[in-house]
Amino acid sequence: MNVIIDKNLDNLLVICKHFMILAILICLLNACSINSYETKPIISVSILPQKYFLEKIAGDHFEINVLIPPGASPATYDPSPAQIVELSKSQIYFKIGHIEFEKNWLDKISLEYPQLNIIDNSSNLDLMETQHFVRNHGHHHGSIEPHTWMSPKNAKVIASSMFEAILSLDNINESFYTKNFNQLISEIDSLNQEISILLQDIKARSFIIYHPALTYFAETYRLKQIPIEIEGKNPSAFHIKQIIDTAKSQNIKIVFIQKQFDQDKAKTIANEIDGYLIPIDPLDYNWQSQLLTIANSFVKVSDTKVNE
Repeated sequence: MNVIIDKNLDNLLVICKHFMILAILICLLNACSINSYETKPIISVSILPQKYFLEKIAGDHFEINVLIPPGASPATYDPSPAQIVELSKSQIYFKIGHIEFEKNWLDKISLEYPQLNIIDNSSNLDLMETQHFVRNHGHHHGSIEPHTWMSPKNAKVIASSMFEAILSLDNINESFYTKNFNQLISEIDSLNQEISILLQDIKARSFIIYHPALTYFAETYRLKQIPIEIEGKNPSAFHIKQIIDTAKSQNIKIVFIQKQFDQDKAKTIANEIDGYLIPIDPLDYNWQSQLLTIANSFVKVSDTKVNE
């Protein structure tokens, strides 16, 4: 009789043990299921440099949806359906301001998602007009030049507007965001100082570039930009000859080229003036590295000319 009771108790204990294991597994599965639905709040931006500033401030507290992917041109890119879905879920959309992509899509986005909070990163900036080169007549001006982020001074203003907007979404983590923001501003100030020192003594301060993306950079550091492109259009053979003649007469040796634009005409000019064709990407996520690459290009070319 005692043997039978002992066996029944053993069986009951085994069954209870199995039920406990099953209960634990169910809890774990439920936890995994809940976590799978816990997603970070989304913020959308137009370009990768904006993501750079946001992630410096907010860390990984938000999912950043970038509408213009690496290598794409803001003049011609159309967002994918997946990007639009992410945009519709966004707490904020930071537009950079005045790029063709936004001109083509912003009205549609505003109509489709009237609840979307759109913040213009170009507000509170001293905006400049685009320039195109005409020999013997200086630079003629056109529409607003959108590459505002290519100046440390402007980058600080852009970062400030992002910081304020993030605090409005999540003031619980204010101390975290404030610390990160102050660190970013310190890094930008240090970068500006480094570039200023690099460029202060260079003699050749003019450069050629296919698309005039360095207007604000040139203005900040007392450089002269000569764009190949004319108001978004391909240059004529006559216009290219004008640039070549000017470069030869002024001993200009730097030709910057962005991967989103025509390479051949820039190569032709660089070859004709015995210059240096230097690839840059103002839309790259590594904003700080890009600005340093541009600044160091002037130093390297200047050192090369001295040693020749």
